[in-house]
Amino acid sequence: MSQIISCPHCKTSLEVEEDMYGMRVHCPACSGKLIIQPPSESKTGSEAERSRGGWKEKDHANASFLISMLIGVGITIVFLLLMLPLKGMRLGSIFLERGWVNYAETLLFFWGMTIMVLKDIKNKQQREAALLNLFPTSIGKEINSETVGAFIDNAYKLPVKLRDSIIVNRIRKALELFESRNSNNETASFLQVQSDLDAGRSIGSYAFIKVFLWAIPILGFIGTVMGLSAAVGSLAMGDNTDPTALQSSINELTGGLGTAFDTTLLGLILSMLMSFPLSAVQKREEETLTLIDAFCTEKLMPRLDDRHGKSGDLIDQYADSLPEMVNSLARAHETFLVDLNASTKQLRESTEMMNRQLVEHQHMVEESFVGAVNQLSDTSNEIYRHSHEELDSTLKRLADGVEHLNVGLKKLGQDQIPKKSKRGRLFKS
Repeated sequence: MSQIISCPHCKTSLEVEEDMYGMRVHCPACSGKLIIQPPSESKTGSEAERSRGGWKEKDHANASFLISMLIGVGITIVFLLLMLPLKGMRLGSIFLERGWVNYAETLLFFWGMTIMVLKDIKNKQQREAALLNLFPTSIGKEINSETVGAFIDNAYKLPVKLRDSIIVNRIRKALELFESRNSNNETASFLQVQSDLDAGRSIGSYAFIKVFLWAIPILGFIGTVMGLSAAVGSLAMGDNTDPTALQSSINELTGGLGTAFDTTLLGLILSMLMSFPLSAVQKREEETLTLIDAFCTEKLMPRLDDRHGKSGDLIDQYADSLPEMVNSLARAHETFLVDLNASTKQLRESTEMMNRQLVEHQHMVEESFVGAVNQLSDTSNEIYRHSHEELDSTLKRLADGVEHLNVGLKKLGQDQIPKKSKRGRLFKS
């Protein structure tokens, strides 16, 4: 509901929406500061009914960003605490011992699941609102210029929780349009436009979830590259001549490889687990919007009767204004086509740019992965060759030592034989 106010500084008329009440804004004419005040509620009950202006509508498609984030963070913390007893096991190690990437993947997963749960709760409330009796037979079997006001008043008398729903808002606006224009065709066009707006709002509400669904496996690939880099770095920086240092480098290598592949594994599993409930929630929301469209088409439109106007000159009035209405419609249609072409071009450019970025990122990840594997293979071959040369040298030195030992033993034996002979001769003499 909009309101016309006047700037206290330059007296410029401004149009503000209801959700701007209490906000401090700047006047576009004089740049002066002013606070948007809500309208006075000093009207009598009959005046309030005659000046119906709707009510503040909530967002029926998007879940609260802050609330969903806080709930997702809380669930993530609780889940990680529950994983502490499993820290020494395979499952606990994946979530607790693989670095910040797995924490980020877990947070995005539970955040996205929280958004879907909140959206499903909103969708359930919309389906329940479709059970309301919005057209009581006690008011009339047909909706015409004489009974439409009573049907609108009936919508305003509904409880706030049930009144602020897609179906009630759409029907209330359609009835108010029918009350002022008394035209079935205009009302049908309005319902079609509202249906398209609600469908577009529903599609846009899944933007965050689709970003999470895209970001989780990308984080997994980032963790893979980081793990491979750490593994290769541990081998390159270690002392390959020291067996202890070599064993430590090999341990760091296996740890880096575990981090690399576990992050990708977790990202792929979480993205797959998120895809199934996303499809189910989106399907239920589309079914709800279809149900609302069918309700308006089957329950509202057949009861509208625009044959009786508020005055006998209603047909002449519309006949006089028909050329102007046709021109306005033509201009609006032309503006709509121009805006649609511009939006389509912008969407196409954004899609092409996103595809190029995705291909470039994929090539970068593949090149990094291949380079890391090649570097790991070269380092391993170098270590193997160096170790083989060291082993050959050691064996050669050992063989030379054995040969010298054999020569020494032979000389010692030859020296001992004459001494024994001499002693024997002396003993005989």
